[in-house]
Amino acid sequence: MNYNDQLYTSFIKQKIDALEKMTDQDNPYTRIVFSKKFYEARSWLKNEYQKLGLEVSTDDAGNLIGLLNSKTDTDKIVIIGSHIDTVPSGGRYDGIAGVVAALCVVKHIKENDINLPFNLAVYDYLGEELNDWSISCIGTRGMIGALNKDILFRGNSSGEILKDEIDKIGGNSKLLTKPFTIIKNIVACLELHIEQGKVLEQKKIDIGVVRSIPSISRFSVEINGQAGHSGTILMDQRADALVTSSEIITFVNELALRLSKESNQHFVSTIGKINVHPNAAAIIPGKVEMTIDLRASSKSSREQYITELEKQINKMNQSGPCKIEMKNIAFAPYVEMDKELIKLFKESSDDYGFSNIIMDSGAGHDTAHLSRVAPASMIFVPCKDGLSHCPEEYAEISDISKGTSVLFKMVEKLASLNQN
Repeated sequence: MNYNDQLYTSFIKQKIDALEKMTDQDNPYTRIVFSKKFYEARSWLKNEYQKLGLEVSTDDAGNLIGLLNSKTDTDKIVIIGSHIDTVPSGGRYDGIAGVVAALCVVKHIKENDINLPFNLAVYDYLGEELNDWSISCIGTRGMIGALNKDILFRGNSSGEILKDEIDKIGGNSKLLTKPFTIIKNIVACLELHIEQGKVLEQKKIDIGVVRSIPSISRFSVEINGQAGHSGTILMDQRADALVTSSEIITFVNELALRLSKESNQHFVSTIGKINVHPNAAAIIPGKVEMTIDLRASSKSSREQYITELEKQINKMNQSGPCKIEMKNIAFAPYVEMDKELIKLFKESSDDYGFSNIIMDSGAGHDTAHLSRVAPASMIFVPCKDGLSHCPEEYAEISDISKGTSVLFKMVEKLASLNQN
């Protein structure tokens, strides 16, 4: 596959531009899972699958699949996947580049009448981004049997139950209690993604071959104080939930900063979602809800963080005016990518003369969940200024095209290794 081929470069650009238009018009680029715009994009993707002659289906976890069947009688399968949902005011490339790259690989295989010794599937994994149900990677968690009743029966802020939304989109929430049978036939799960960091751009490197993905923990924190008149209740008589929450925010930031230096490994923590009640200028905040996001490559540093945070909250509960409750709402453990696939990805990049490095991811991805049950690996391509999860997110089409070429070469190498 010639990465300079204008046919494939223009194909990638055309598909990314098409998906860009499927966004909340007042809040680009927003395509939240299960929203009207998400359904619109899913419909578009089904049509793209059909135009490529793929067999279209939705699995029990709600993943949208385009299957290219091998001319050989086989159950073996290679999956290339990512996602088309976004965070609020997200970008045009996160997840989307990976799905479009997979379409481009299939296009090349079909146009050149290449027969593979395994089936090849393009996956749009359902709901990779964190959403109103406080869960990410819905589709891949479902595939590996990691959606328990607590998660499936969660309601969002509008009272909609997650399992019902999975069923509406074509899944079957009753069958998500154990790993899918397809897993035993997977040769490899592959994913292309923008880096969402500055390493590749700053070092002027074409391809990042991912070695590991950090653990991701999320905690809900609820601070209950007492609402009251902002003009009449004196300062030393208040139980201001927002003031107490600000102390927690500062503590979390300082703790994460210290532990990141001590561990010398990837370690970050963020409080990016806060709801203040009643959220009125003349009322002392009586209640605050926050979400803590923690990502760590070191197990011991993660455990130390949780211990120190719990100790601080207990101390504040005993001495402060507000009641604080923290709950663990999500956890995905640290994972390493398949070593043989890492090697093959590097060789695939070398074959084209692309500069490359082995690197660790700072973000979570669907491939992390799949790597627990099947061989899995992924590559990064550069993105401008490392910006992601914002409208300024940008990646050069030429860089995505290079990554697409590496994906195809990887499929080619896997085909060679799996000939009967």
